[in-house]
Amino acid sequence: MKRLATGAVPPDVGANRRKQSSPGSVRREWWPWIWLVVGTALLPFANLQTLIPMAAWLAPVFLLRFTRSQRLLVGYPVLVLAMSGALSIGLRGGFFPVDDGPGYYLFIAALGLGGALPFAVDRVLAPRLAGIPRTLVFPAAVTTIEFLGTIGNAFGTAGSTAYSQYAGLPLLQLVSATGIWGLTFLVSWFPPVVNEVWERGWSGSGVMSPVGLFTAATVAALLFGGGRLAFTAPGAETVRVAALAPDRELSELAYSAPNLRAASPAERASVRDEHFTPVLDELFDRSELEATAGARIVAWSEAAARTLEEDQANVVARAADLAREHGVYLQVSMIVQLAGGSNDGGPVNENHAVMLDPTGAVVWDYQKAKPTPGDGQGPGPGIIPSVDTPYGRLATIICQDDFFPDLVRQAGAARVDILLLPSSDWDSIAAWHAQQAPFRAIENGTAVVRPTRQGISLATDSQGRLLGHKSDYFVAEEQTLVASVPTEGTSTWYPVVGDTFAWASAAGILVLTAAAFRPRRHRGTSDGHAGSGNSAARPDGDP
Repeated sequence: MKRLATGAVPPDVGANRRKQSSPGSVRREWWPWIWLVVGTALLPFANLQTLIPMAAWLAPVFLLRFTRSQRLLVGYPVLVLAMSGALSIGLRGGFFPVDDGPGYYLFIAALGLGGALPFAVDRVLAPRLAGIPRTLVFPAAVTTIEFLGTIGNAFGTAGSTAYSQYAGLPLLQLVSATGIWGLTFLVSWFPPVVNEVWERGWSGSGVMSPVGLFTAATVAALLFGGGRLAFTAPGAETVRVAALAPDRELSELAYSAPNLRAASPAERASVRDEHFTPVLDELFDRSELEATAGARIVAWSEAAARTLEEDQANVVARAADLAREHGVYLQVSMIVQLAGGSNDGGPVNENHAVMLDPTGAVVWDYQKAKPTPGDGQGPGPGIIPSVDTPYGRLATIICQDDFFPDLVRQAGAARVDILLLPSSDWDSIAAWHAQQAPFRAIENGTAVVRPTRQGISLATDSQGRLLGHKSDYFVAEEQTLVASVPTEGTSTWYPVVGDTFAWASAAGILVLTAAAFRPRRHRGTSDGHAGSGNSAARPDGDP
């Protein structure tokens, strides 16, 4: 071979340089960043506030296109920043009870790191795989990371991809078999399938198999959901249920009471008479009114009333008298201010839901199992009580307990027919939190009645159909929701199989990782899609 003169450039290298510096090439280099902007713009609508269900399907399509076109050390940090910015929008208005300051921004950054992690897993594994396995990496990673992220998390499954699909009742029926994890997987499977077509075209080798499998799975999920809604709907027998939230002004009076940690007995009694008794009187008056009107079950919202520890027995006795007089099941919910208080970070109050039967007997005194951080409450034992009644089997949980499907699965295992879900929200989370209630109903085959202070009161049947809805707590004078609720639930698989689908996704990631890094005698393939990967997925041949 003839030696080149010093400083000479080989002809093919010069052609490559001219090609890289051409205007068209420069413009092509900007496209991944345009897709990043598009995907990031969709993110605030894909979860949390202002949900648009299709945004959850589309945003990752463009973000995956970006990360697959970048080196991992570039794409992942950029995506973390993009997700953190979108989360700061989604968490606006005090969405989570996290104080503003460095801790709040670290909280958002941690969420951004976790949210971007499935894209990093895809970036590492997908270029080493082909066909169907290549498209399974991302949904398995999303499902696994979401599931593992619930372990020890004070907010449980809040923020799961599955909750973005609250509006699609046929698709939601999938959670009756797989829990939310099957729905998270399905929504997250769409982006890599679209990217497979985007990278290789419809005629590309190996494209039709993953497209066909994803399409078949989606159609099967819709047919399953549609068939379940059509052929296994709850029975026609219903019971009249009244769901009461407290009068807004009286509730504000109760929660404006001074701190009682160091108060004397006389000071506590004065606070009770001025701040707590008015809201209790109004709630008992309305409960009696609804019982007289024909309600057989009356339930108060979470934190409907505040009471002193020394007065708790009197409140329960008053509720027992009303239940016995009118022959109703009455559940009263209250925040009990502990007499001793706490100056060492321990509980200062307790969150109770007490059920009285028509004889006036206490059926249960349930204490919230998963308190919201900062509420000053200790957790209850986490055992969901139930009781057989002429109106089906009843049970209860309280508010944020519904972020924990594993806890609520006790109701499904006990074949509960009506689950009472007293809740208390705030303006920025009201719509989002209410959208989660039907998921617990569908998973466990139980109707849900959700009386809510500072939020949306609603009732659904055991397949998520809306039976009653009251969203005007912050403006309306009347705070009562009345609904006719089916007295018989439906059977589901989720209480039996639990989170098997999530664990299977975690196992799938391990299998896909082993497949991606197994030794190969021949690294390349004829279509350039496996082995070392294609150029679109591995720029400059570097993961």
